[in-house]
Amino acid sequence: MLVLRNHVITKNREFIYYSKCFYYNPSNSKKKRGVRVSISGEGKKARNKRQAYLKIKHDCYENFDVGDYWVTLTYKKWHEPEEADKILSKVLSKMQKRLKRRNIPFVWYKVTEGSDTQRAHHHLLIRNTSPEIISMLLGYWKEYGIVTDPKEITDMESGNLVKYFLDGGKHKNLTYQKFGHSRNLRKPKEIKRVVHMNSIRENPKPPKCREYGYRYKIENVFTGYKDIDGFTYQEYELVKVKDEE
Repeated sequence: MLVLRNHVITKNREFIYYSKCFYYNPSNSKKKRGVRVSISGEGKKARNKRQAYLKIKHDCYENFDVGDYWVTLTYKKWHEPEEADKILSKVLSKMQKRLKRRNIPFVWYKVTEGSDTQRAHHHLLIRNTSPEIISMLLGYWKEYGIVTDPKEITDMESGNLVKYFLDGGKHKNLTYQKFGHSRNLRKPKEIKRVVHMNSIRENPKPPKCREYGYRYKIENVFTGYKDIDGFTYQEYELVKVKDEE
């Protein structure tokens, strides 16, 4: 059986995915997509949700690093999460226009979180392209609430920050979670090739690292079936660490 090996290379981490191999049919590429006849099955929904989660993860590791900003925004009064998300989008749009006139790149990723008992709030990852960005955000957000934890990122290697950003951190009963990002994100490099199922090892070995003085270690290995129809066969992450030897 053939499978697709997808190697996603980001600035801070690399990802390997082995999944079912779907062949591209050029004869169907020119045809218009028909009207949806049936609702997506549970397996397809699970795959789409997983792929969306992984895309955000890849973008975070590619576009943000040590020295960039981690910011939490809270409100003075209660807002519904949908309303709060619109308020933040309005503020970010104003900042984007103002920073563009000053030729300052504005790269960000946001998540809006809330529930029936948890007041709506936002987490932001912002690339540190200028110290003006945080001062500008403080000025615009004063009308709505408080900017808490505006600090520089000191750790990306452990993956704890990205996990917190994706999984809601300590807020376990979230009923609303919406992500968004600026349009100028860097895209991670992807290398895809078709391999045989036999190339998948139960305990994969890390490849040699090309950078002198470093080696790869493997984390978060999953081998088997990820959802009900067995779409994902294996996935793991390659983390670059200093070679103690």
